This record gives sequence, structure tokens and C-alpha cells, in this order.
Amino acid sequence: MRSIIAAPVAILAVGPSTHAAMTGIYKTNVSAGSATIATLYGSVANLASNTGGSDASISPSITDARYAYVFGDFTQSQTTPGFIYKTLYNGSGRISQIVRYAAPAADPLANLRSNTGGETFNLSGFGGSGGWDREDDFFHDGTFFYRNRSPGSGSNGATRFATFADLVANANGTSFNYSTTYGYNDRFFGFEGKIYRTNTGGPGGSVSGFAVYNSFSNLVSGNVAQTINSVNWSAADMFIAVPAPGALALLGMAGVVGSRRTRR
Repeated sequence: MRSIIAAPVAILAVGPSTHAAMTGIYKTNVSAGSATIATLYGSVANLASNTGGSDASISPSITDARYAYVFGDFTQSQTTPGFIYKTLYNGSGRISQIVRYAAPAADPLANLRSNTGGETFNLSGFGGSGGWDREDDFFHDGTFFYRNRSPGSGSNGATRFATFADLVANANGTSFNYSTTYGYNDRFFGFEGKIYRTNTGGPGGSVSGFAVYNSFSNLVSGNVAQTINSVNWSAADMFIAVPAPGALALLGMAGVVGSRRTRR
């Protein structure tokens, strides 16, 4: 008589491995105004100390990196790969388009770096000359999309959107005003509910550290959980948080293994 035995799945399917923990963060290296290299670090602390980075080329390069922004929409417990987004601005200096790339689990920036397979979305009707200000940042915290508002003197608030479609259409957004004005050159990125902000207080407005907020509401209220001092990075550099390399592949395997049965 044949018996059916479930294959063991505990290693892949339970515990922290079911969450896409942020153990990777990319920094783009800007040369002559263009981003030509993406360096992967194992943590924000390693990024801050420039320890253990691994370089990968961006070809073709991202031009005018000072006014471009790259971010991902990774979630805390995703079981499929997310997307990477890159903003584009028009001749009037307005963000008028966003390019969306599939983010493979093994290398989330692969398609962005080679500018392969991107889908372009037009932003229309957003202020003067058909777009948002090129200084505006975009980020995702694991649940929502955000557009950071930077009207001239600094960042004074953000608009939150539930979906990417709402962000593109500028529909159903909720606006928030920061309790303090953040630096004009500060950049924002998010992951697993936390928000990170660059402190551009170094020489020439360079990045001298990272402020960590445990939630978007803490960013709004100015409640900093931690400040990580950093070597001086360029204010034009972009910072992109990603899941642990290969973590999504393991999650996919967990689903497959959990459904398998062995006969004997």
C-alpha cells in the first residue's frame, strides 16, 4: 500500500524567511552628472561606512541623475517580484514620465541597469508645463506610494497614494504637511514601513548621514528613531532599498515545495 508523505518545508516556509527583509541597498555613483555604476551594500550601515560594496555597471547610464529618481515597490511579505521605477523630466524641468521595470528576484536592478523592457507611463496635468517639479522625490514604504513635495526652499510635505495607477493619475491622494521643512537636496527612500532620509549637510551639500524614521507618520512629525553618520556621498546619488538577494526566489520555492508530495 502506498503512503503519501509531505516533503519538509520548515526551512523555507516559516519564520523571518517569509518576509522580504531589507538586506540590500544600492547607491548609484554619479560621474559628470550621469549615474554609471550601482553599488550594492548589505545594509544602510555598510553604505554609510562604504564597507563591502559590490559594483555593477549601468549601461546606458542614467543621464541628469541629479534630477532623476529610482525607487522600488517591494513589500514586507511579497511572494512575487516587485518593480523598479525611474522618473524622467521634460524640457520644462518637470517630471513628466515614469518608467517601470520588472525587478527579478536575483538582481532587482538588472532591467533598470540595462534599460531593458521598461514600460513608460505619462504624467499629464500635474502643474505647470505638464509635470511635477524635478526636485520631487518618489518612494514606497511597503504599502503606499509617496510623492515628496519640494517647492523651492525644501521638502515641506508629501502626497500618499494607495496604488501606482493612482500615483500616475494623481488621483485619490492624501496630502500631508511635514512639521519641519527638510533639506532641499535631501533624498527619501523606504522599506518595510520605515522611511530613510539623507542628511545633505556635508561639504557642498553632500550626504553626511541617514535619518531613520520608524513610520511615515514619524517622518511627518519629525520623530527620528536613529541617525547613521556617513562618509560624504554626492547629493546627486540615488539610494534604492531592495529585498535580500535571492529572497524572493526562496519564497517562490517555499510555495512549490509546500504543494509537493512524495510517493513510495
